[in-house]
Amino acid sequence: MSELRNRTGAQIIAAELEAKQNNVVAERDPDLYTVTSAGRGECVDIRAAQQKNKPVLYMGGAANFKGEEMEDIIRSSVLPRHKVPFKSISNVAKEVKDKLEDDPYNIEHIRDLGYLYCAEFQWDKAANVMMRGWKRASELKTADERFEFLMKLAEVSFRDFHFKQAHAIMMDVDEPEDYNEKKAYQLLSCHIFAENGDAPKSLAIFSKAIEGEEFESAIKIWAACALRLKKVGAYEAAKNAVMNKARSGQNYHMDQSRIQCVESWAIMSNDGEKKATPWYQIDLDAIQRDGPPTWMKGSAVGFVVFLFTMWLWWLESRSLQSLKLT
Repeated sequence: MSELRNRTGAQIIAAELEAKQNNVVAERDPDLYTVTSAGRGECVDIRAAQQKNKPVLYMGGAANFKGEEMEDIIRSSVLPRHKVPFKSISNVAKEVKDKLEDDPYNIEHIRDLGYLYCAEFQWDKAANVMMRGWKRASELKTADERFEFLMKLAEVSFRDFHFKQAHAIMMDVDEPEDYNEKKAYQLLSCHIFAENGDAPKSLAIFSKAIEGEEFESAIKIWAACALRLKKVGAYEAAKNAVMNKARSGQNYHMDQSRIQCVESWAIMSNDGEKKATPWYQIDLDAIQRDGPPTWMKGSAVGFVVFLFTMWLWWLESRSLQSLKLT
């Protein structure tokens, strides 16, 4: 069983997506939260996480990008629209929740419970708890603790689709010096700016993220940001920046192939957004959150036009009948 900090962002999101797609139920014991999916278990050691008070960096801080496939990195950048249902919280989280109820202003209890909710992928609960400590982060003992808390709060707000809130929190986070922490900061900032429609800032932070990186690292950072850069209209500029790092000689064709791979995913994602959802697969929660899709609005307008045409035809028929009688 691996500790929470050793799990990458891609592994966490993959476990969540697989759990939802396979309609599995979380199995629990007092110390572990286990998602059983596709015939194997994905374990998070909650007790170890509680003892260390160390959250997972956003997308692993790119620490494991080197060993991950491009497709997995792209998938891990997508926010699941559906939440994995949980009937109850873990025993460990219940212990910390009881401590917080006894001492509701204790910033460390707020932090610990928020991190445990994150370990269980309960982003909404994590955000609700940790927001109470946003403006009190200075009370945490070290600069590292303050950075980790604010970064995780920004991330859970982002994962819970509160993009403006995530942006406001990120304004309070200082860019760190550590390489992996800096990459986590840059990736999350790029994604948040893009979701808020700020193309210039999203592109600027992406350019900073790949500055000084070799092609191998730069293209995987691009893969992590490509879908959102495409959404906000900064895709081509980012692509050109990565292509400028492509190698020549015997590596030329391999590098071009990998660039094409990322581009294909971005194009498929864009086409998927335009594709109409069948009426029997309508997501009512998504409609309430994002509004009705374009095809639904078009269908409503078409139906109204049809009724108006039939009414005119009926009036014309009556007019002709009256003329014949006359």
